[in-house]
This record gives sequence, structure tokens and C-alpha cells, in this order.
Amino acid sequence: MRYAVNLYTTLHSRYRTYRQLRDVTLPAAFVRRHLSSEVVHDLPPAIPSAGHALLTNRALISLTGRDASRFLQGLTTANIPGTSVVALGLTASKPAAIYSAFLNAQGRLLHDVFIYPVTNIIQPGFSPFRSEDESFLIEVDVTEQDRLFRWLKRYKLRSKISLRAVNSEECGVWSFWDNAESPLLANPNPNHDIGKAAVFPDLRAPGLGYRVLLPQTLESSSNASETSDTAALGLSNHSEHSTLTQYTIRRYLYGIPEGQAELPRENALLQESCLDYMGAVDFRKGCYVGQELVIRTQHTGVVRKRILPVLLYDNTISLNRTGEPGLPSEEDSPFLEYDCEAARRIMQQLPQPLAGADIIKVDGKGRRIAKWMGGVGNLGLALWRLENMEGEYAIKYETLKSGNTPDALACRLNAKPFVPKWWNLRKQSTGNV
Repeated sequence: MRYAVNLYTTLHSRYRTYRQLRDVTLPAAFVRRHLSSEVVHDLPPAIPSAGHALLTNRALISLTGRDASRFLQGLTTANIPGTSVVALGLTASKPAAIYSAFLNAQGRLLHDVFIYPVTNIIQPGFSPFRSEDESFLIEVDVTEQDRLFRWLKRYKLRSKISLRAVNSEECGVWSFWDNAESPLLANPNPNHDIGKAAVFPDLRAPGLGYRVLLPQTLESSSNASETSDTAALGLSNHSEHSTLTQYTIRRYLYGIPEGQAELPRENALLQESCLDYMGAVDFRKGCYVGQELVIRTQHTGVVRKRILPVLLYDNTISLNRTGEPGLPSEEDSPFLEYDCEAARRIMQQLPQPLAGADIIKVDGKGRRIAKWMGGVGNLGLALWRLENMEGEYAIKYETLKSGNTPDALACRLNAKPFVPKWWNLRKQSTGNV
């Protein structure tokens, strides 16, 4: 009897709360954050075949000390230093940049990072350190720099290391790419010390480009030929200054997620995020934080969802013989294509979908097929169920009515997933399926 009375009291209290909140007007900030309201017009032009961009969405943390590599070895998913390069079937005469991740105790992703061994590279503006000390720079999402710094300090204990957040004016992260491969980029050495720059190959996918640690003074110039730094890199004749958005679009073409927006903290799984294909984990190394779930998933071989590149299109685009909307045949187009005009035509009618939007079957039947992670124009990434690759799908989201009122209108765009072709190369070299 007492249980029934308590249950009635609880339900009655919740019903009264519902009646009070039912007619509350949502704050404008909440509406803007959860509903798409603006049409995207500032879409960039085509991605240059050779270019460079300052990655303002990334930041650096300096780690020095004689225990630096041992400290990282117990925390990261990759071997330190450079063993992950060997795991991809590549050889390196020097330690290369290590793409890795930090996990929580439950095996969920905290941060995707690059770890740069810079012991023998003179860094402008950095405090000198003893020659016997190891030195690394850790690249992380700029919004998570402080959180990662505090997380690393938690595990320091008695380790002989020193941590410091690097100011953006001291050193910035650049991305360089060249589809034709300039003489410098064709150099077999994995990293180069050229004046004030340190160049490392971006091994997440074949042909993705190079990561360059360089002072951000380069941003003041819009042409690489006007600066001595890029001239020293051998890219002055053909490298085009690009924006962060253009770099992001090129990353989408390869199906590469990056940062907290696409790899949610304490939510994303390593294999679902394709970090195993991108060389972020060595399944043969010893213990590290979060290893149990990663190894169990690897040995069971059950990965039902993965992040895939997705093309958005409207009903005006017809499917060609390969079933790919608005794209050449599969033999002619190994990757997705960014179509600025098609994207602008679509976005003039509908706003850009926000992260978290559902992707469902066109007929609206069945459960959610995928979750939209983010995009630019007609390209983006989505966490897709691999058993639902065939068929017609649409992304479903809401947009505000005119006047930014809380009332929303339903929007739909056709969506088609693609499997990056470089996956097969990594499956063969890593043994992943």
C-alpha cells in the first residue's frame, strides 16, 4: 500500500511539472543551438590540387623529460615512438608523427591526437631542454587543449616529465598537400627539419598530405610564394593558400573524422570511428588505459557501424550507371567529389544539417540508419550501419521558420554513403576486417 501511495505521489508531481513547462517558450540560444536556421552561402570553391592551410582548430601541448616516451606508452593506443608506422606496413629511417588516441577506462574515445617526436628539432620560442631529455609535441583539438593538459597531469605522479600548453603564436599546425608530389614531399625520410619548420607525413590515409609545425606568421600572407618559409619547403611555385574549410572538405573526401565535433568525447568507439584503419592503434602493444574494450572488439570482429563519407543531393540529380548521384563512374572517380555549384543550389533552398541529425530510409520505415556527424556543402561524415549500405536514404532534420521562432519545419535531403577505397589497403596491412 505504501508503495502505491509513493508511486501515485511521484507520478502526480511529474504531471504537475509537465503542465507547468508545457507552455514555456524556448530561449533563443537553445533554439539556435539545436535547430538549423541559416542558409549556407559562403561555400569555398574547388579544392586545389596543391595547397596549404593553417589548422586553427588544432593546438599543441609540449611534453619533455627523460620519462616522456614511457609516460605516453602507458596512455596512448599506439606504440611510442613510431611503432605504429611499422604496423601499417611502412618503413621509416626516423621516428614519424604518431597518430594515436587517448581513451577513458571504459574504452571510449577522449581525444584523437598527433604525437610529434621533436627531440632533435629546434623549436622557435621554446625553452631549452637537456640533450638527454626526450621531447614531444601533442596535437589536439583546440577546444580540448586545457582538458587534455589536466588529464595528462593526473597521470604524471613521479614521472620525470614537464608539461606545457604551447601558445598559438609560438607554433601552429599546418596541412600541406600536393597531389603531384613535389620533390620535397617525395623525399623518403618521414620528417624534415627545414629552418623553423618540422614536416611529418599524415599517414591516416594514402595521399592525405603532410603535417607541418610552423610559426603562424605565414597566415599573414595569402600566397605561398611571398614567404620565405614556404619557399624553403619547396612549395613556392604551386602551393595555393587555402582555408580551414577547404582542408575540412578534402578530409571528408577521404572519410577522415577529426576533433570533438566528429569524435564525441566519452561516446565514440575507436573502431567505429575508423581510427584502427587510420593507424591510431597497435593491437600488439602492452597495456594502456581503455585497452580491454578495444582488444575485445578487435578479436570478436563485430563492428556494426563506421564513420563514412556521405554525399547529400536533391531530387534534381539523377543516378548514373554506378548508382552514384552526380559522380563519374567508379573507375574514373576513386573518391567523392566536392561540387560547389550543386552544394550552393541545395543550400539556397535548405540550411546545412546540424550534427546529430537522423538518416533514415526514404520511405520513412524502419529504424535510424545513420547519425550525421557534420559536413560542408554537399559533403559530410555520418556514423553508418554497415548492413544498410544499399538502398535510398535521406537525412531528416528541422529548420526554423522565418523570424527565428521556436516553431520548426521538417527538412529532408537525399544521402548516399561511400566506402573509402584506401580501406582495402589498410585491411591488408593491418589485418582488420
